[in-house]
Amino acid sequence: MPVSPSSPDATALYASLRAEIGSIPCINSHSHLLPEAERLATVVDALSLFGHAYPAADLRAAGMTQQLLDEICDVDQPLEARWQRFAPYWSRIRLTGYSRCLRIGFADLLGFDDLRADTVGPLSAALAAHAQPGFYARVLRQRANIRCSVVNMEDLVDVDRALFLPLPRLNRFSMLRTAAQVQAIEADYAASITCLADHVALIDRVCQDWRQAGVAGIKLSQSYHRRMDFSARDAVAAAAVFSDLLRGDYSGLESPAGRLLEDYLVFECCRAAADADLTIQFHQGMRAGNYGGLEGASPAPLTPLLQNFRQARFDLSHAGFPYLREGAVLGKTFPNVYLNMSWIHIISPFGARLDLREWLEMVPTNKIIAFGDDLAHVEAVYGHAQMARDNFAHVLAQMIQERRLSESEAVDVARAAFHDNPAHIYSLDRA
Repeated sequence: MPVSPSSPDATALYASLRAEIGSIPCINSHSHLLPEAERLATVVDALSLFGHAYPAADLRAAGMTQQLLDEICDVDQPLEARWQRFAPYWSRIRLTGYSRCLRIGFADLLGFDDLRADTVGPLSAALAAHAQPGFYARVLRQRANIRCSVVNMEDLVDVDRALFLPLPRLNRFSMLRTAAQVQAIEADYAASITCLADHVALIDRVCQDWRQAGVAGIKLSQSYHRRMDFSARDAVAAAAVFSDLLRGDYSGLESPAGRLLEDYLVFECCRAAADADLTIQFHQGMRAGNYGGLEGASPAPLTPLLQNFRQARFDLSHAGFPYLREGAVLGKTFPNVYLNMSWIHIISPFGARLDLREWLEMVPTNKIIAFGDDLAHVEAVYGHAQMARDNFAHVLAQMIQERRLSESEAVDVARAAFHDNPAHIYSLDRA
């Protein structure tokens, strides 16, 4: 008979499995970590970390005004007074995943079991003390066992390749708003763009150059402003819209003409990336911040694009949260679609477990990417990584208890999700 989840044997199984999963080097599939030099040059305390978009959104959702948030995160103001104003809201958000990853970082890295009136000062001092040259390597490699982190960026910039792998965006090439934007692209890439064909040729060149530079892939973030219902468009019609844009006679990205041009350019970006053997990562799911719409969250409208580029690798970052079952159907039925659990473990820790359990009995295990921090501060990244490993240990331990798989098979599944799958998707296994 299966072991009760509350039994001593179940607890020992979870602990054993969690230790095994903790020993697996992780490839962090989605990060916005500040460069270490920038972090070292920034004054940070325990409350300023809540200025990041995710805990800030929780505070705003809990009723905090933007003005009060700005004041609480202002490190030039007295910490004790800021704490007094922060504390009522902290009691409202301390259980959320966004807060939990910070609390884990505070506990494991700095030795403070919680954020309270008596710890906020010493914790802030400890944050300053541990932020010394080389602390990223210490936290990411030695403590979090993260082999490398895939860093999102607008254009390709240098990163510490011992810790990071760049993933630049093609947003500026595919979301055109003004002629000035095209002129800026010309200046930045030493190109002459007189027509749509020139623009597409530059996209090809950029993808080939980025491939030579060893990037993880390319990123597109259209879901922050629209549904993901891209369709194949006529090249002549798209060229006419592009010519209008260059002349200043353009009705804008959100107009029917702008939508036509964007559809065409997204298809061209995917073609160019596939030709360069670059993985295509889409932001696919809820939007950061407050008052965001859900019209871009579902991955289902991507179907025509996925059908058109069967040779490509599509990384659905955030896997379409909260439409994770729709994402799972795509992962199950499209060989070119991968489900990325970045961000999900802190959006809904328990929900991530439920969906992972369904995925493991629905989707081939080579299609799942376990972790992407999607954060800016290394302390939160560490905490998020622990939460992801915890979730996998809980789900896999339950499946072992139900005799769905053996403990060794469970470790193999975790190794694939945390390391081997992203290594393949981002071409690290060919480096």
